[in-house]
Amino acid sequence: MKSQHIVIIAIVAVMVLLIGVGALVYGLSQGGSIPGLASQPTPTPARLFGDIPKIEVTPPASLEEIAAEIEADYPELADILRDPKLGSVYKDFYLAYQQGGESTAIALARQRGILNRNDEIEMTLVLDTEDTAPLIAELEAEGVIVTGSFKNKINVAIPIALINEQIKAEEPELIVQRISNLDHVIRLEVPYKNVPRQEGIILGQGVNKTQANQWQEKGLTGSGVKVGILDLGFAGYQELLGTELPETVTAQTFGDDAMFNQEVHGTACAEIIHEMAPGAELYLAYYDGSDVAMGLAVEWLINQNVDIISNSTGSNGLTPLDGTGFAAELVNWAYDEGIFWVNAAGNEADVHWRGSFTDSNGDTIHEFFPDSVVLPFIPFGPGEQTQIILSWDDWQNVDQDYDLALFDPDENLLGKSEEPQDGQPGQLPIEGFLYEFSDNEIYFLVIQNYENRARGDATFDLFIHGGLMHPDYTVAEHSLGNPADAQGAFAVGAVNWADDVLEAYSSQGPTSDGRIKPDLSAPSVVDSRSYAPEAFDGTSAAAPHVSGAAALILEAFPELTPAELAAFLQEQAIDLGDSGPDNAFGVGRLNLGAAPELLVEVEPAETVPTLPPVEELQPTSTPRPPQAAVGLPGPTDIGGEVGQPGPAAQGSSDLVGTLVGLGLCLTCLAGLLFLLVVIGLIMIRRKK
Repeated sequence: MKSQHIVIIAIVAVMVLLIGVGALVYGLSQGGSIPGLASQPTPTPARLFGDIPKIEVTPPASLEEIAAEIEADYPELADILRDPKLGSVYKDFYLAYQQGGESTAIALARQRGILNRNDEIEMTLVLDTEDTAPLIAELEAEGVIVTGSFKNKINVAIPIALINEQIKAEEPELIVQRISNLDHVIRLEVPYKNVPRQEGIILGQGVNKTQANQWQEKGLTGSGVKVGILDLGFAGYQELLGTELPETVTAQTFGDDAMFNQEVHGTACAEIIHEMAPGAELYLAYYDGSDVAMGLAVEWLINQNVDIISNSTGSNGLTPLDGTGFAAELVNWAYDEGIFWVNAAGNEADVHWRGSFTDSNGDTIHEFFPDSVVLPFIPFGPGEQTQIILSWDDWQNVDQDYDLALFDPDENLLGKSEEPQDGQPGQLPIEGFLYEFSDNEIYFLVIQNYENRARGDATFDLFIHGGLMHPDYTVAEHSLGNPADAQGAFAVGAVNWADDVLEAYSSQGPTSDGRIKPDLSAPSVVDSRSYAPEAFDGTSAAAPHVSGAAALILEAFPELTPAELAAFLQEQAIDLGDSGPDNAFGVGRLNLGAAPELLVEVEPAETVPTLPPVEELQPTSTPRPPQAAVGLPGPTDIGGEVGQPGPAAQGSSDLVGTLVGLGLCLTCLAGLLFLLVVIGLIMIRRKK
């Protein structure tokens, strides 16, 4: 090989390398990924359960049996144990007080999640009226602290000192009895709270992945659009103003504000919306997780005239999952006001069990499998509160009574949820625990047919927040959260941004009335300043991508109704999973497609395309009665076949992949050419 040949090869190698690196860098900047090096889907947590032990469960004594035993010595306590309006955890509290004194009762209250940081017992009063003012006056006269009210619900806190004082009086009067007997009070319930949907300037990967960057390049930033972010904490948002967030935002708190500056979840959601739509105006609405505070927060957002509400919180098992319930009514209220409500689908696909009651030997204990009457799970442990909810399909009559018991690794009974279900007003087919465990051992749940009174044909849904469920028991179907099931909610599932693989936790439909959910999926496992160096994971991260995309669309087409906006998003989606809409991905992954070209040269007011009138929109895939007032539309004929990206969108995705592949090939070729140069130099040296 001559020296001039070596020089020519070296020059060619340099040129090939520059072209290859350029193509690779550009492809990666547009959301592409290197095969084999892309972020992997979120792995399913390790399940260290081992063999499920064969536990023989003896049905624990009921509260009625305990009441009969203590009635002679403690008549007031026996009355409390029989009170059908009072949640069973409050009965356990008074029972613990009688058995072990104040310190024992306080320890139980803290462990069971009903004691707040001010040593007050929290509960929610459910009324048969929305006229709460007279009742609030009576409660405050009793020394009860009213922390908030909305419609027919009142949040209260009872100081331990007040409980102590009444128990130790010569003629004991128990405050919960007095509250229970007040007019219009139909239930005193545990305040099960909504939970977050999570598992230089940072730019999350979702912006390029969804083609939002192309809309931004055309000048579409969400300008003039107001986005409300409903969440459980906005810690650190002030430090991000002007960088990861707009220079100014509007923030308001509702309920107990203890977590406002402790929880970063809402701030991370706001980051994604700002990345997707940097011109949108943001309204941060903090609420403490309770229904009352949520209602007040939604009312405030409506009064701020927001165009979009992004909610990455929710609950499981507390509603029939048919689009009804307190939170769903809030969603539908906002929808009726013309607001596009985006909701995280939930992260419970791998912590949900669904099954029918089975009792082959007639001992009243449910059999999960022929050889097992327990459901094993591992709580996250100290400092983490675990929420366990069991519900069943008896929402209309509520006369099928089942109980839920919790056992430790040594088969000791830790607690029993024993709410009455005998058809009385205000009752719900729900049992559950709020519990703070001291370790990460395996614990067990047992379902019992209370005194064998139920028919025994119930279908159950059981959810565990704050723990791992044994994988043999998990059922992904029907794991959707509330209010993602609301008629007016646009529910969003989660896929890994790098490869569009469905995340194992991403909650799935259908709803109990047969509707497909989620409506759409969006990127998750993305970068954020709030969670750095960890990724922001969960449907919590997916939902704000859709909210930000909706803001871009509304700037371009401000006349779109929530129904038309939903249709636009669904039509541009990239179909994943089974062909067409399904209960895992919805219609597919969020994709904005090509930005409207007319906006470059024409004023926005003149560029709104001609859309079919609302009455021409097609119904959802599950038909609704004609009189239904709310509901998200299914496919229309605005832009092509549902579930398939438009030609420009698909072409762009293909081009990005081609550029990355070409860049890799050219870089490798350059390496081979450099290798030839080295070999040639060695051969020339040897000849000399």
